[in-house]
This record gives sequence, structure tokens and C-alpha cells, in this order.
Amino acid sequence: MRTSFKKEGMNSSAIHSQLIACQQSVLRFYYGLDRGDYPMAMEQVGPDCLWERGGVLLRGRQQIEESLRKRSATQVARHVVSNFMLLGQDAESATTVFGLAVHLYDSGLPTSLPVPGSTPFLLADVTCELAPGPDAAWRIRQLNVQRTFSYSKEVISPLSPSPKPA
Repeated sequence: MRTSFKKEGMNSSAIHSQLIACQQSVLRFYYGLDRGDYPMAMEQVGPDCLWERGGVLLRGRQQIEESLRKRSATQVARHVVSNFMLLGQDAESATTVFGLAVHLYDSGLPTSLPVPGSTPFLLADVTCELAPGPDAAWRIRQLNVQRTFSYSKEVISPLSPSPKPA
């Protein structure tokens, strides 16, 4: 894992601009994912992005989007990114790490917000490699998600509907 900063030709303003651009790319990815806005999410992903999701290595935008579109249409998800840190950067790449909490709810029926709350589905440590695209926008090149905590009930079956009053 790279932990250095190469600052040749990069002043403090450029370094901080790059940090914000990388962070925004990650946040826009999860925002789009949570709201079913797959074009927005895929805009944040490089053409050859690697992401192991559900034990399957996905390569590129097409495979990633196909996998995401298999999600239940009634699922409500929220990915909460925290403790975002830039480990290393230069003009052509950046390595970031962050915590990721994922909340899921799926009753199998169309829902409206708010849905019943719960413990997170999982907590993970994520290492994310980014690189600028031809348009100079930073794009996710690789997501390495390391589960830290999984909650067995939710892992076996996403959250059950709220109990009905007796």
C-alpha cells in the first residue's frame, strides 16, 4: 500500500483540490448507487475498474453496472463513508482509505421513506485507487472492500420487515 505524497509540481492548493476531487468521486459513486442512479455511479468509475463484490471480481463499468442492476427493486440502501483519508498521491494517481457502513432494508414491497432503522448490514474498511480520466475528472480505478463487522441475521437475509402490531 502506497503511503507517500509526491509533491513535485504540486502546491498545497493542488494537493487539496485533488483530495476533494477524489472524495467527491467516491461520495457521488455511493450516492448514485443508493438512489438507483446508475449513470451517476458509473460516471465515477474508470473503464477498467476492479471491484470484488459478493465474492465475484467485477472488471469494468459494464460488469459493475450489470451486477448492481440485479439488486432488488424494493431494496433501500445507504452507504455511509467516514474517516476519509488520502494515503498517497501524485499527479496521476491517488490512494485513499475510508470506513464504510452499509444499511439495508428490503421488505419485498414498494416502500416510502423513512424505513425502519437497524444496525448496519456491514462495516468495512475500504482502500480505493483513483486516477484522472481523459477529462481530468478523478475516477475509481479499484475498490478493495475488507469487511470488518458483518451482522449474521442481515448477511443471511437482508433486514426483515418490521413486526406487525398484534
